[in-house]
Formats: sequence, C-alpha cells, structure tokens
Amino acid sequence: MAIDVLIPNQLPRTNVGRSLLIKSFFLCLCALFLIPAFGTHAGTGEPWDLVESENFRVYYRGNAKSAQKVLDISEEFYPKMHRLMGDVRIGRIEIWVCGAPSEFQAAVHAPIQDWAIGCAFPLSRRIIIQNPRVIIQRDFQLAQVIRHEIVHVIFGQRTKKAIGKIPRWFVEGVAIYFSGEWAPRRNDALMKHIFSKSVIPLAELTNRFPKSENQAQLAYAESQNAVEWLVETHGVEKLWEIVDQLAEGDDLDTAFRNSIGLPLVAFDAQWRKSLSQRYHWAAMLSSSHLFWGSLAVFFMLVYLRYWRYKRRRLRQMERESEEVDAFFIER
Repeated sequence: MAIDVLIPNQLPRTNVGRSLLIKSFFLCLCALFLIPAFGTHAGTGEPWDLVESENFRVYYRGNAKSAQKVLDISEEFYPKMHRLMGDVRIGRIEIWVCGAPSEFQAAVHAPIQDWAIGCAFPLSRRIIIQNPRVIIQRDFQLAQVIRHEIVHVIFGQRTKKAIGKIPRWFVEGVAIYFSGEWAPRRNDALMKHIFSKSVIPLAELTNRFPKSENQAQLAYAESQNAVEWLVETHGVEKLWEIVDQLAEGDDLDTAFRNSIGLPLVAFDAQWRKSLSQRYHWAAMLSSSHLFWGSLAVFFMLVYLRYWRYKRRRLRQMERESEEVDAFFIER
C-alpha cells in the first residue's frame, strides 16, 4: 500500500494549506500504525485475525485455538520477567503466527535462514513465529520458543542505550537462560565439539551466528553454556549487575570488567578452558546418540556372554550324558 505524503513547501501558505498539512500528517501516522495491525496475510492477500490481552496481541489466520494457546503462554510467562524489565514500560508485544514457512519468510521481510522457527524485533516489540506444527516437527517446544522471543523483546527494550554493543552470543544466552529453554540436540552438538576440540570462540559469535544449521545450533549451545557458567561461577546477581549496566548504556566488556573483574577476552578463554575440565567421559553419555549407542553395546555384550554360557552348558551336558553312571549295573 502506497502512501502519498504532502511536502510542506509545496502547500500554499494559508490556513487551509496548514490544515491540510496537519490532516495529512495525522493520516500518515495512523496509516503507519494501522497497516501492521490490520494488514493482509503475508503472501495471500487475506486478512489476519486477532486475539489480544493486557500485554500481547496475537495475529493469526485460521486456527484460533493455536492463537489462544500462544496468548495464554505469553501472559503466563510475562509476570516472571518483571526483574528483567526494570523500570521500562514495555507496552503491548505483537506476536504474528504464520501459517506456512513461505509466509514466515515473507512476514519477516529480512534475511533469515530456512531452518529458523522464530524471530524478534525488540525495538518494535514484534515477534514472528512459524506455525506451531512446524515448531513441533523440528523438535522444539512451542512454549520455549515463545518465551525465548519474549525475552529478546524485553531485554532489547531494557538495553536500548547499548544497542549495537552487545555480542550476539550474550543476547542469545540471556534469552535461553531466562526462558528456561532446553534443546537436547544442542547439548549433543556441544559435547561433540568439546571432545573434538572445535568449539567456536565467543569472540567469533559477536556479530552473527553461522549460516549452517548445525554450526548455528552449536553457537546457541555455547551461548547458553557461557551464560550458565557465568551464573555458576559468579552468581546470578552478577548477571543482573551486567544487565543493569547494559541498561545504562555500557558495552558488555565494560560491564564484565565492573561486575566480575574480567574483560570479555579473559572470560572467553576461561570458559573454553573450563569445558574440558567440566565435561569428561560422563558428559559423553549425556549425548542421546552416545547414550543409546552405549546401551545397545551393553545389551549386546550381555547377550554374547549369555550365549557363550549357554553353549558351554550344553557341551557340559553332552559330556555328562556320555559318561556311565557308577551306580548303573547291567544285568
């Protein structure tokens, strides 16, 4: 939809001209705010439906039950984020639930990988997610995805002054930590790269994550692990101190120095060193593939041992049957 804007110096300098300018400006503002809310369904030309609550608006098409579930999950989680909000008034958050992957790509209207299932635009308080069925098919839980994106919006609103100064790994680590997200395949990827000594340094995850899905999942796993290790070694209050300093406009390196006494480069080095110390052979069993593979090998060994025992027992019985009983007397 195109909007014609009247340029001030093209209007006659009369009360009518000034009135027309004011009205045109007002209509343009209305259009800019209403187009997203009452626009058409991406790629189809069909209108979006809407369900809303005190803190959220959920736009959808077709499945009202799924939209209501998204709204309920969002409202249930929202009060738990009051500490993260601080004194910032967030306003209503928009959540757009797309019907198909192609609609998701069109609605995002920005470069995004094919494997993505959700994204957030924190400064405009907007979240766009795939159809809940697609999310489940890709082995993610709907509630975790929604909570993750809500944290992104709230964290982004809280740290506006530091926009562009926060590394991507910390942004994602915070979202995963506060949303309580857990993805087993990410843990598998991390374990694999720890033992192959191919973990990506956090410094390489500052601006963007890798494009390939496998490497991106590793980056998410590392982000989660780094923030969790920060909390384990220094306490959750230090994490809150860092968030508060970011809210004041400090960059992350300064916030780390002030709160835990380490620059980012030192924290990165210590965290990577800790991985080999924290994850030994027991950690390998936390990988689902290795666990079930080890379990299969265990049962195979048990079976072979039983088979060998049974075979020896049969041979023994054969030998015993060939022997003459000392109490047997032929008449």
